[in-house]
Amino acid sequence: MKNIYILLVLLLSFQLNAQCDITSIDNSSWVVTYTDSEWSGDYIGDYAIDGDVNTLWHSGQGIPYPHEIQVDLGANYPVSGIGMLPRQNPTNAKAVDHEIYLSNDGVNWTLQGGGFFIYSGANDTDLKQSTFYSIDARYVRLVGLTGYADENMGIAELEIYQDLVCSPTGQTNQVISFDEILDHGTEDDPFDVFATSTSGLDVSFEIVSGPATVDGNTITLTGDPGIVEVKAVQAGDGTYYPAESTRSFEVIDLSLYFPDVTTRFIDTYPLEMPVLRAYPIYINSSIEIPDGLIEIEQVDIEVGAETYTAIEADGFYYFLWEPESYGNHTVQIHAIATNGNSTTITRNIEVTNSIASQTVGTLQDVVIEFGGTNSRWFYGTFTLPQFVAAYNNVNAFLEVECPNIPGGCDDWDRWAHIDVKGPDGNWIQIIRYITPYGVACNHELDVTDYMSLLQGEIEFRVFIDTWGTGGWQLTLNFEYGQGAPEYPYSGIKEVWDGSYSFGNPANLQPVETFNANISQYAETSHLRISNTGHAWGSNNTGNAAEFFNAYHFIDINTVETFVQHLWNICNPNPDNCTGQQGTWQYSRAGWCPGAISPPHIFDLTPYIGSNIDLDYRFHPTYQDYCHPNNPDCISGQTCPDCNDGYNPIYYVDTHIINRSYSPIINGNLLGTDIIDNVISFDLKVYPNPSTGLFSIYTDQIDGGQTRVTIHMVDGKLVKTYYFRSVVELNNYSFDLSSLSKGIYFINFENSAGTGAKRIILE
Repeated sequence: MKNIYILLVLLLSFQLNAQCDITSIDNSSWVVTYTDSEWSGDYIGDYAIDGDVNTLWHSGQGIPYPHEIQVDLGANYPVSGIGMLPRQNPTNAKAVDHEIYLSNDGVNWTLQGGGFFIYSGANDTDLKQSTFYSIDARYVRLVGLTGYADENMGIAELEIYQDLVCSPTGQTNQVISFDEILDHGTEDDPFDVFATSTSGLDVSFEIVSGPATVDGNTITLTGDPGIVEVKAVQAGDGTYYPAESTRSFEVIDLSLYFPDVTTRFIDTYPLEMPVLRAYPIYINSSIEIPDGLIEIEQVDIEVGAETYTAIEADGFYYFLWEPESYGNHTVQIHAIATNGNSTTITRNIEVTNSIASQTVGTLQDVVIEFGGTNSRWFYGTFTLPQFVAAYNNVNAFLEVECPNIPGGCDDWDRWAHIDVKGPDGNWIQIIRYITPYGVACNHELDVTDYMSLLQGEIEFRVFIDTWGTGGWQLTLNFEYGQGAPEYPYSGIKEVWDGSYSFGNPANLQPVETFNANISQYAETSHLRISNTGHAWGSNNTGNAAEFFNAYHFIDINTVETFVQHLWNICNPNPDNCTGQQGTWQYSRAGWCPGAISPPHIFDLTPYIGSNIDLDYRFHPTYQDYCHPNNPDCISGQTCPDCNDGYNPIYYVDTHIINRSYSPIINGNLLGTDIIDNVISFDLKVYPNPSTGLFSIYTDQIDGGQTRVTIHMVDGKLVKTYYFRSVVELNNYSFDLSSLSKGIYFINFENSAGTGAKRIILE
């Protein structure tokens, strides 16, 4: 359950409400004297007080909080608060944290109220009120400090209240700032809460409801779950009215929460390897609970009688399993949370060296149509072979058909792509495609570069930029060709993935520099660039980007290194997609209608062992003079319409593909390059404290033979171990149970660097 924090900073509960009479002030004489910003002429400040809920004041586009509006009431009133009706149609532009200032001259302001507007959800458009003790004032200033979901603030109608019975006393309101209280577990220790008042007077605390007690500002939980409501109170004095503020938090029974754990490692396919090698098992584990009260402590892999601890990486866990033999193995994956609860999944794996070429299906007659079940997007999960050095090539076969829907095949050439999800959750494009004009076609592409991703249980997604003039029916198969690859391991590192304007006078070279470390343990490396140009017409100089014959440049360490000629000949169609309508025969920037866009490959092998800066420079002499950022563009003179908006754009997707004799984890060879033998290794020891049985692991690189020594507090050496690799170390179970209880030190060293960690034996 999510927190619902309630802060009613200034309430009239201290007054005898039955004796007071809070009413709305007539707005016929009001004038909006100031707003910090306005979206346009359709969202001016006057619309916040015009009596029409369908008009509104809206803060300016791209302007962040705070936002404010000031109102002149036309005369002095005993002002006692405001009511704010949020924007009535969409779910945005909702102010939350706010302050209310009053003034008699519109120049000198005094803070008199504020707090948080509470919303039940994004669609909550009910009137929100914030009241306080009455103050004689003519001007009201509402300041929004934070928003519900974005940086915009909107007010459909603003109400301002007066108190006709409880007249101003000469006292001023004080505002209590009550710090947020995070959720807690039922067994948590006592903790302190904090609040201050603008008056500087001391604040006391009360438990309004829920399983807790308070002593001073220290809250003690009773051990039961539930919602606790805490009130901060300041009684006031001759100068200040009383005030109170309320916060709530949830006390949660943490024993009810268990980890979620998934793996792409499957037992519906065997693990194929001609020679027994290390295979990366990828695991994802999380636990859904507010405020991070529970975390995943570790993930263990149990194979036979041995248990190993998986290594935590950025967004996933992994374990390099090197089977001891062919045949059947039971692999159990245990995700363990900090509350002690664990979840286990089991895989019964056959490891085999019996390998044959095979074709495996994924998408099967998937229909994508605007507004349909798969409206422009399709998501699906499929199982694929898993292997090391068993196949030397993978080919993708894409069948594009006309679906049995109104309109059949889409009439237009639509931009499309097919992606797979990496272990860290990042989507990696494997196919860039442009649909044909209204006909069915078949396509083939070598996707051997993505072999490391096309294994096990994989999530796929497909996007087609279709808009309702028909749709497409897709089938996608992969052919795995048996054979020994030159290098057993490969991996993908994403470089650029996004859309970039072309020829924008304000930013002619928008692609950001990418720093790449080409590991010395790679044997080959290359850059794979997919780029397709889009938009065209008389409002784009040179009919760019779709029909602009461009030369782009890849710089390495600011030196021009590669040239990319982004121009595809479309007649004859490169994928033999015939019978199309439309302008399919015209050549285009990186693509053709009814064809897979072929990537451009550039060799990075000479840079192995180097840290390089990659820059992708678009055609340097091109500028779109019809762009709205061109100050010399005049609509109807230099261009038909300088603000047309259909300006040139490139869709760029780029990867570095490395191949190696060493395992590659999610695109990274294990570790980092050795630099001057001064690497400080990050060691992790679990469990610690320990009874003597523990594991050591690090994600750093090998530096040849690794020496691990155990020392007493006085430095005396008591144990020495040697490991041929970090992988071997990570998989080793240490046993120091024969040593006396106490504190010991672990020292780790090889030619790359050193590391140290303290361990307690108990």
